[in-house]
Amino acid sequence: MRQYAEDYVRDFVPLAEGDRLEIEAASVDTRMQLTECHGLLTADIRGAGEVRRNTHVHLKCHEQPGWELFVPVRVRVLKPVVTAEVPISRNTLLQAQHLRLDYQDEVLIRGDVFSDPNQLIGTRNKRDLRPGQPVLGSQLCVVCKGDKVTIVAEQGTLSIRTEGVAQEDGSFNDSVRIRNLNSGREISARVTASGMVRVNL
Repeated sequence: MRQYAEDYVRDFVPLAEGDRLEIEAASVDTRMQLTECHGLLTADIRGAGEVRRNTHVHLKCHEQPGWELFVPVRVRVLKPVVTAEVPISRNTLLQAQHLRLDYQDEVLIRGDVFSDPNQLIGTRNKRDLRPGQPVLGSQLCVVCKGDKVTIVAEQGTLSIRTEGVAQEDGSFNDSVRIRNLNSGREISARVTASGMVRVNL
């Protein structure tokens, strides 16, 4: 009955790519006088039928003598989160050995986390990080003041690249001031990756 309840709930939990699902039904009270169900056994979730962190599955045996009971089922969705592998001092140029991929309960995740360590290679952390601590976008300098960056200007299929120098720190998708090394002009560009910004022509 526990397995039946777990399998029933599993079909109703939406998962994103890379998510892991943990489902555990509570033990059924052995003092209950239940006969083996040779006929139709059904399951449902009462009310709106929505699966929650703690869900009660209603099981019913449709035979004589029949029975019905509620089985508590605990549901945890674990999401991939990039965390610090080792203690990382502030202003470290992050490399693969500094990072690892953990799975954490979605209800405990706070802030702008990442699911791919490769996204963070070449960025700098603006504060000390402890092992196991999620790396947040707000803690990163993806493009740092004084860094040389590649400016990508795009319009439709046309793409032009030139070099510039960042005039301020910025994380992913931040708009930062960049000085174009060719023209000497200062422009506003969006941070897209370590050492790269984009503008529209």
